Amino acid sequence: MGNLASIRSYINADAYNLLEKLIEIMFWSEHEQRMYNAEKAFMRQYVLLAKENRVPPCLSLKDMKMWLLKRRSFQREYQDMRTNVDARMFYIFYVIWAISRILRLNKLHREVTWEVHEEQRLSRLLERKVTLQGLHRYLSALWPQAERDTKTFLCQLRNELLTLLDGTEMTVTQKLFFYPLLNGSLVSLVRKTVESALRILLQDLEPPANERSISATLAERSMVASEEIGRMLITALTSIACLSPEYVAQDELVRICSAVSLKITQSLFQKFVQCSAHFQLMDSDDTSLSARDSVVSAIVQMVYATSRQNSCLSAAVARRN
Repeated sequence: MGNLASIRSYINADAYNLLEKLIEIMFWSEHEQRMYNAEKAFMRQYVLLAKENRVPPCLSLKDMKMWLLKRRSFQREYQDMRTNVDARMFYIFYVIWAISRILRLNKLHREVTWEVHEEQRLSRLLERKVTLQGLHRYLSALWPQAERDTKTFLCQLRNELLTLLDGTEMTVTQKLFFYPLLNGSLVSLVRKTVESALRILLQDLEPPANERSISATLAERSMVASEEIGRMLITALTSIACLSPEYVAQDELVRICSAVSLKITQSLFQKFVQCSAHFQLMDSDDTSLSARDSVVSAIVQMVYATSRQNSCLSAAVARRN
């Protein structure tokens, strides 16, 4: 709202409040969010059809955006506002709304383009068709087991550390104080560990020209992930006073954390690959049901409108000649 506040001195309080409300409606209302999602679904299907060479060459991205812009009417959707502001302010609001629509459609196109490109990359990595929606569903199904397995490995880490501390000069009181700190620290790392592991598993490991599948690079990805997770574990544990160099040799702590982090990534990555091969919804795309027919219909309408415009233009040129 910083930019909006800068024009406050140029309009009266009522107009400013209405303008503030309008901008809030345009960006945060449930209606606008539904419209945003619907237009994004439309945009996605249009881009996918274009990649499949199913959009006539006479149509461009500009035609599609113009079609979406014309589907909505500010005068119809915000007609109640006419009773609260004069014609000049209503026109100003319309201009703001129209500009925001253009900017949002441009943003939508960038988002959809990135998503489609990312899906193509993931499809190459997993050697099957993958959509972001399908991947999200798969990760949601995999996540509970991944957290349980990670927690089991971190419990092993805790037990090794406790055994290591038994040979130190720590007092019983210090140990009793240390146990809940260690447990709390490791529990807080479960989600972060799974997130870091899956992020590295799905990221680019090689240049696109030399890109190999996840199955072919599983050991390398596991090593990269285990190194990052190992550093995260060491950083978290060394912040606990009882695991300071005074009581525990740091090279021993590094060895234990590195070994456990490698077990975590190897187990999680193998499970990811094995289970993903049998997950049938990896290529799911709800927009193909909700928007594809509408997009095909819109393409027909746009082609018809374009052909009429070309006919009218040809007729006008013929009359001049």
